[in-house]
Amino acid sequence: MIPGPVCASLTPARVSEILDADIEGADCVEVRLDYLDDPEAARGVPWGALPVPAIATCRGRDRGGRFGGTIDAELATLTAAAAHGARFVDVDYRWARPIEGADVIASYHDFQRTPDDLEGLVHAVCDGPGAVAKVATMVRSWSDNRRLLDLLKRRWPKPLIVVGMGAAGEITRVVGPSRGSLLTYAAAGRPSAPGQLSLEEIVATHRVRRLTPGTGLIGIVGNPVAHSRSPQLHNRAFRDAGLDMVYMRFPVTDVGDFFENAGALGVVGFSVTIPHKVEVMRFLDGVSAEAAAAGAVNTVYRRGGRWMGDNTDVRGVREALRDVNVRGRRVVILGSGGAARAAVAALDEAGSVTLLSSSRNPGRLEWSRPVDVDAIGNYARHEADILINATPVGMNPASDGCPVSGPIRAGVVFDMVYNPPVTRLLAEARKQGKTAIPGTAMFVRQAARQFEIWTGRPARPELFQADVA
Repeated sequence: MIPGPVCASLTPARVSEILDADIEGADCVEVRLDYLDDPEAARGVPWGALPVPAIATCRGRDRGGRFGGTIDAELATLTAAAAHGARFVDVDYRWARPIEGADVIASYHDFQRTPDDLEGLVHAVCDGPGAVAKVATMVRSWSDNRRLLDLLKRRWPKPLIVVGMGAAGEITRVVGPSRGSLLTYAAAGRPSAPGQLSLEEIVATHRVRRLTPGTGLIGIVGNPVAHSRSPQLHNRAFRDAGLDMVYMRFPVTDVGDFFENAGALGVVGFSVTIPHKVEVMRFLDGVSAEAAAAGAVNTVYRRGGRWMGDNTDVRGVREALRDVNVRGRRVVILGSGGAARAAVAALDEAGSVTLLSSSRNPGRLEWSRPVDVDAIGNYARHEADILINATPVGMNPASDGCPVSGPIRAGVVFDMVYNPPVTRLLAEARKQGKTAIPGTAMFVRQAARQFEIWTGRPARPELFQADVA
């Protein structure tokens, strides 16, 4: 049977890429033969030369793959791989049959959705001749994640692999093995399925082999979250502290759907980023004084069965500006969302605060102190001592963006965007001789406070000063 929980997935164009692939840290390797320029070349692969057992897969185009031949040709390719030492073959459960020399993984894939009757589907897959059953479906909601992981709570007649595809299904890939999934797939190069994490992320960042059924799940809730460096930062801190916790990305479009399923999934806390810092408050049982002052939450934790909210961004802004004299100064803030609200709450000593917004009318909202409001298009009309970018403009992957153009009308520029560490706005500020403060100065300080909230332990400062680029 498959020797361990981490399967490196290869998508080679040539046979040489199979034998030369870097799969260090994997327990087995899945080779997608349908990606080969010439699948016939796979018949001569010396599978025994690989350092770990191999799963041969040759998926047809109608099943999400690239193989253009018939199902009989696909089975012939896999039979040849088994004859040359491939230990396992993955075949669509509808055409699965015993193949001499290899164990068969009978699989079901749905690249559009997660079907309603998952239990009936697993029974159908298990009824075939495969030694292992596999179900991989596209995750469209957090209830899909819960239903997929709930499959692992049941006893099945065969070992089961469960995979939630797409960015929203990342949680199933990280915690699946600890909940009973036979393995999880990780990309050794180009991903072979939507939402597949890299081998380094699975093994080193998320430490999949060390997770347990009771591991506390923490993540970053927002949309988008693919740019976030929080998993690297927090997982390093959890590892250093010896805590049974893991941090991952939680892409969320529907906050209500997330809250309905988070507790059942084992989520014990999370960060909140755009665009949910204000909306999330509707689902909380209480908030801290700083979160109430900001009117926004960036940190959620579980206490006594209740969801509680805090705002560590407020402290992060104060720490980032600690070497700047804020008292009595004129401040212009670009943006009017949750990040802007935290900045306003942190600037209680400023002489004046002006919000420049492009998306909505911030004047209709309650703020923790008096603010002036104008359109961001009128930026050139506003002189300031301190300029703060609280919009996502300039954030990876759209790092070429800059929220303003022309002369920067402030002596100090603080960009709350932290990825990349030096944004176009900061680069322009330095060119113009301004004091430039990167978002990393805020990010690491607010992250350290989050760690303390979630764990009840002091954060080691050196762990939250490392490069997060």
